[in-house]
Amino acid sequence: MERRAHNSVIGSFWGLFRVQDNIRLKNIRLKRLKYMLIFPLAPVFANMQRALFPDAARLFGLDAMTVLGSAYCLGAGALFAFTSVKNMARVARFAAAFTAAAFLLWLALCPASLMAAAAFMLGLGGCAACASFAYAFALNNAERLLGAAAISLFFALNQLDFGLSFLSGAFDRFYLTALTLGACACLLFYRAEDFSAAQGGRRAKLNPALGLMLYFFVAHYFVEIFYTYLPGASAPEAILMNGLVGVLAVALAVAMQLAGKRSIWNMCNLFFLAEICTYVLHFTPEGSAFRNAARFLHGFEQLGYIAAYYLLGCVFKKHGDFRLFKLCLVTILPASMVSYVIPGLISAYAPARLPLAAALVSGFLFIVFVFLSPAYAKHLFYAPWSDDFYGADMAAHELPCARKRGKPGLSPRETEIVRLLLKGYSAKQIAAELKITVNTANFHIKNLYRKLGVTSRSELFARLNAQEFPAEE
Repeated sequence: MERRAHNSVIGSFWGLFRVQDNIRLKNIRLKRLKYMLIFPLAPVFANMQRALFPDAARLFGLDAMTVLGSAYCLGAGALFAFTSVKNMARVARFAAAFTAAAFLLWLALCPASLMAAAAFMLGLGGCAACASFAYAFALNNAERLLGAAAISLFFALNQLDFGLSFLSGAFDRFYLTALTLGACACLLFYRAEDFSAAQGGRRAKLNPALGLMLYFFVAHYFVEIFYTYLPGASAPEAILMNGLVGVLAVALAVAMQLAGKRSIWNMCNLFFLAEICTYVLHFTPEGSAFRNAARFLHGFEQLGYIAAYYLLGCVFKKHGDFRLFKLCLVTILPASMVSYVIPGLISAYAPARLPLAAALVSGFLFIVFVFLSPAYAKHLFYAPWSDDFYGADMAAHELPCARKRGKPGLSPRETEIVRLLLKGYSAKQIAAELKITVNTANFHIKNLYRKLGVTSRSELFARLNAQEFPAEE
């Protein structure tokens, strides 16, 4: 009955709310802080573009946001295309040096120059590409969560600064300089041995888990970026509201994971619902309570950032390798550029239709996400390996165990559960023994029943015996 429920859209959608993670602060390693703190610069600078460049600033007929966003994506793809696991640390140092030089040149020449800023964003994209790789393969689950939360927190705090008019005069240059040099310093300390999990072993292939993760990653980008182009989005009071709620959203996300042990699935849905409500409420008159509520709700965009980056790191650590990571990154970047270009063109030629386009695109992407619930349940949150979300880190992908002495081809986890079943353990006792959820234990049991061709525990005992599955092999 439970399995059939998970095969339906409604059953899967509601069932996924019960999935749990187990993030623990004790798993944080101070030596990995350089991989956790690199990301915040990119979104902070993106948010400051409206403060540094007037709306009239254009290059090649495109506004500043579109030009710099596209340069960022292009730089990430161009630099990362020439990297390997072995030279990653050297490439990171090159990206850091180029970015720092381009930034200082931009400040020296003219802070309002889009051409100079585009060169800086080109290098920054390369830095972010290196950082995203390290984020996926050099961190564990707790470090990934707090690293993603750091991105969002820096972003939200910067919004508060701008909304309260703290960024004025020379302070904006000082603030950007400190962030840029700090990010470059982190890159200079990258070590090739920290990426060993991304090389060797079996060659990874694109699978449903990776595809579903990538769908949400790209979808959240499309949903969020439309707001930047909406009228009034860059007003100080709007940015102040976004920043205030953004800080609260980051705190909520961390609390959901650390205290509530709630799955990242909940963050994904809260993000979609908040952004759709934001765009729908944008049809109300300017200055109304509903329009102000829309600006508050948009602060929940931080949940999307945290969920997207956390899933990116976890799923790639489990199922990916460097070659596949590079392939996916090169594929994602054109989509990211399109996410800037589409609203940029609508804003330029049909600004009155921008709220409608934002609401329709967000609603469509969320509907697709909901209808993919059975796939997310099967391939991610109820997959045989999903208890990795409950552990300290994601284990590298493995082939099922080969048949030995006539044994069925069970995975290591399924073999462990068979041993416990043959000892008379219940699903609840198995969950406690293996430190997984009862839902995950039941999923493993049903999966191995299917592989063994049995439908009950009595048939399992008749099919196997304890001698076939000793305590140690």
